[in-house]
Amino acid sequence: MDLDLKDKKLLFELDFGARQSYSKLAKKLKLSKQGVEYKLNNLIKKGVIEGFYTVVNVPKLGYIYCRLTLVLQNLDPEKEKEILDYVIKNPKFFWVFTTQGIYDILLVMWAKNITEFKNAVDELISKFGKYIKLKTETITTDVIHYEQRYLLEIKETKEVHIKETEERVKIDETDKNILRILVNNARIPLVKISKDLKINPKVIGNRIKKMEKMKLIECYRPIINHNILGYTYYKLFISLNNINKEKLIELKKYVKESPMIFYLLEGIGSPGDLDIEVMVKNNQELFDFIKDLRNKFPSMIGEYKTFMFYETKKVRYLPF
Repeated sequence: MDLDLKDKKLLFELDFGARQSYSKLAKKLKLSKQGVEYKLNNLIKKGVIEGFYTVVNVPKLGYIYCRLTLVLQNLDPEKEKEILDYVIKNPKFFWVFTTQGIYDILLVMWAKNITEFKNAVDELISKFGKYIKLKTETITTDVIHYEQRYLLEIKETKEVHIKETEERVKIDETDKNILRILVNNARIPLVKISKDLKINPKVIGNRIKKMEKMKLIECYRPIINHNILGYTYYKLFISLNNINKEKLIELKKYVKESPMIFYLLEGIGSPGDLDIEVMVKNNQELFDFIKDLRNKFPSMIGEYKTFMFYETKKVRYLPF
């Protein structure tokens, strides 16, 4: 699907700000309120936008960010569907991707501790072990979200960190119920939440603002079907040599300023020292990016591995 400039700007404004009103978006885009509403509904109708989710800073609730990658074997379509249905329905897993390349499935879960993560992995293996050729577990200490700028090809970006922290925030059952609704639809109106929970809309609005102020709610994002737009989404693991603090800061700054990058992850157990997620029009663009990195940081960039995100099966940024 081809997008005009206003469509691209609308997608950019929705990223990190998907709860913005039509009036606010109209002012930013210099369109009428009705024009913005039409464009947004059209993007949804055409399948460009598949939904809206809320990014919750779950580590502040006492959880760690755990990832599991799987290489499958001995599969027929029915068994693959059974495995995917299991992880999608399992509340422990909040992000589920099918992938192509060196891995077949990427799963992300929130766990209160490493033992809980191990038990979830063991449960999966005990159920589907003969269909799993290889698994890789990693613990992520910081997930840096950048705005999706690739459509406008701009360097500047806000950033959100979902990182390991000792800071804790306390929320009650009402806050949890509000979050349960928001993670599934970040644009849901206050009056609809009010009707579902039987609570005054003003009270709900104040509670949401409080959670935003505490940085428990970090931002609201659209789920974009990049394939429809002619882009391919890759994970890129890069091994680094001769690492020092100053050069690493410079490298991360260079990566951040690339419009094609929208995630940078740090942690332990990753196949690479630099773990980034990239949106490209074709393989050549990916190779050119890696070549530019090697030219810019010749003594640091070593081997690299890639795999392609094929389909987002689940996004639910909450452990309960």
